[in-house]
Formats: sequence, C-alpha cells, structure tokens
Amino acid sequence: MGMGVPQDAGNQVELDELNRTYRPALISFFLRRLRNPADAEDLAQDVLVRMARSERTDIRSAQAYVFRIATNLLRDKARRDRHRLEYCDTLTADGDLGVDVLDPCRIVAGEKSLEALAVAIRNLPELTRNIFICFRLENISRPDIAAAYHLTERAVDHHLARAMAAVIAELRGQSETP
Repeated sequence: MGMGVPQDAGNQVELDELNRTYRPALISFFLRRLRNPADAEDLAQDVLVRMARSERTDIRSAQAYVFRIATNLLRDKARRDRHRLEYCDTLTADGDLGVDVLDPCRIVAGEKSLEALAVAIRNLPELTRNIFICFRLENISRPDIAAAYHLTERAVDHHLARAMAAVIAELRGQSETP
C-alpha cells in the first residue's frame, strides 16, 4: 500500500487548482450576463464543484467544458427565474384567491390574536416569560439562556414548553370566543 494523498485531500487540491484557474474568468463571465455578484459567485462555485466531480478523462478542452457547464447553468437559472416570474404573475392576476390583505375582518382578527399573545406572555411567571422572550423573540440559544440564568438546558426546555402551552391555550381560547 503506497503513501499517497488521501482521496478527500486530493479532491481539495483539485478543487483549489480549478478555483485558481477558472474562478476569475467564471465570475467575469457571469457578472457580464447577470450583473449580480452574489449570483455570479454561486454559479461559479457550482461550475467548479461540477468540474471537480466530473470524469474528465475524455475531455479535449477543459476550458471549453467549464464554459459549457457555465452556459448550461445560466440557461437553467433563466428558466427557473422565468417560471418563478410566471408563477408570481399568475398569483397577481388571480387576485380572487379569497384573501384580501386589507380586509377589515382579517385586520381585526390579527389584532385580537396579537392582543391574546401579549396577554399570554404577560401572564407567564417572570422567569418563564423572560426565557420565552429570550428564546423566541431575541433568538438567544438555549445553552446561552441556561448559562445566563444559571439553569440546566433541561430546565430551560421545561420553561419553554410551559410558555408554549400557555400561549397556545390562550390563543385557542381567544379563537373560540365570538
């Protein structure tokens, strides 16, 4: 058994080489056509990954192959964008979907739901309320909350479950009242 480069390391070396060789040209190619740097980066990365995964033993010109992949990806993107636009146009044209954003009944129902949510949160025990707000509204992780309040993650989970049960019960009770 020989001492060679592991397969994953070999793939990384190959990807690095492809990146150095083709990335600038691909970015330029995509930017001229899309005028969106983020899309150009994404598509260039897709081309490089496809090149790294392909069997290129019978390819005469790697550069031609790279730009054939790039052209195909542009066509696929244009097709997806066109379908997305057609779908959005269809939704806009079908204004009679039964949902009126400015329907006064929907606005009142939404306000009532928000009021019920606020009441449910206000009625929680202080620690449970604080943990719920940190987790759901402030997007603080459970381990960070546990550390801040000197609790275990299991205790944080218990407070979160208790808060969710109370909120759900309040919202269900609100929706059942006329």
